[in-house]
Amino acid sequence: MQNQIFLNKQPILDSQKTLYAYQLTLESLLIPEIKASEWEPQAKEFYENLQKEVGLESVTGGKNIFYRAPTPLLRLDLLPCVECLSTLIVEVETDVLKNPDALVTLKELRKSNVTIAIADYHPNDACSKLLGFTQVVKLNAKDFTVEEATAEISTLKQKKIQVVITGLETEEQFDLYVSTGADYYQGFFFVNPVFSSKKELSNNKLAILKLLAEVNDPEISFDQLADTISVDVGMTYKLLSAINHPKNGIPKRVETLKEAVNYMGLKRLKFWVNMMMMSSMEDVPDELLVVALVRAKFLEGMAENMGEPEAKDSYFMVGLFSTLNSFLKMPMVDVVDQLPLSEEVKLALVDQSGDMGSAIWVIRSLEQGNTRLSIPGREKIDMMVISSVYMKANAWAYKTIASLHE
Repeated sequence: MQNQIFLNKQPILDSQKTLYAYQLTLESLLIPEIKASEWEPQAKEFYENLQKEVGLESVTGGKNIFYRAPTPLLRLDLLPCVECLSTLIVEVETDVLKNPDALVTLKELRKSNVTIAIADYHPNDACSKLLGFTQVVKLNAKDFTVEEATAEISTLKQKKIQVVITGLETEEQFDLYVSTGADYYQGFFFVNPVFSSKKELSNNKLAILKLLAEVNDPEISFDQLADTISVDVGMTYKLLSAINHPKNGIPKRVETLKEAVNYMGLKRLKFWVNMMMMSSMEDVPDELLVVALVRAKFLEGMAENMGEPEAKDSYFMVGLFSTLNSFLKMPMVDVVDQLPLSEEVKLALVDQSGDMGSAIWVIRSLEQGNTRLSIPGREKIDMMVISSVYMKANAWAYKTIASLHE
């Protein structure tokens, strides 16, 4: 039987929007779902393939993991392979109370330093019984007003229980719920910023937007690109340091921008410049750059699978730039108006139209935890192909980010 499992990923941030952990959700792509007896061999095969292709740490960046999977898989020998079990937080729901074997397993997990979390906490008898096993609970913002969440969190903290607020879809929601005193916040709220027509771009972001326009001009020559970059000595230094990172496999140390283009080519050098500029923007969480890189590599991979390999550079750019509105905190339509992009790329970014827009829709759906989907007009593309491209994109993003920080 073909493996039909998907591993979804969502970031969990603290009140300062610093990444704390990822939630990994193992789910079936089959309808009806995989039979209980088939979960173990399917999961083992899935993780074996994942380890061979990219490795779990490459997907999570070595961060803590909140893990959600069917109850039969919540055993020590079937958990994701992590270096330290204390970095693993296993999520359970109240129906586990009806399963004596599962309760025994939870006790074993706790003895092994695995943290237990209640996935969907409500102040009821069932959750109260589970609190004896758990150290963390998750409250969904859809089920609690800010006032209700504040009161409940105060009670839970008296019991030394950590709290994660989930279901935060916009920055506006985050700003409201951060006042509750929760420990962590889950969702892609940071890619949906609050826009203000009255707020002007900072000098830093204004300069970067201007530079983005110059660098991505399709008519720019290498000499012009080098002149544009070399004005900023700090960026030139950071760029060359990142390019020379061992993980990039450059055969000899690159000392100048001219050497960089000889080894990398103009297109690849443009990518590094774009990434350096985006990473230097003020007041944005580091995880936003991860999202941008994952989207870029995912769209590039989907170009191949959608029968458009000749357009993979355009797909890559669309993925990378699909978060620029979040970096700049301005509507995407205003961003693209200031960049020298083709009409097709602009429509994909603003309206998610065309094939590139469809690919953006897919990755955004995956970010929100929706795996019951297909690419409009490309229904024959199997979800397992999408899954493989998604996992490889995550691994590539962390390898690339390592070039910036190590």
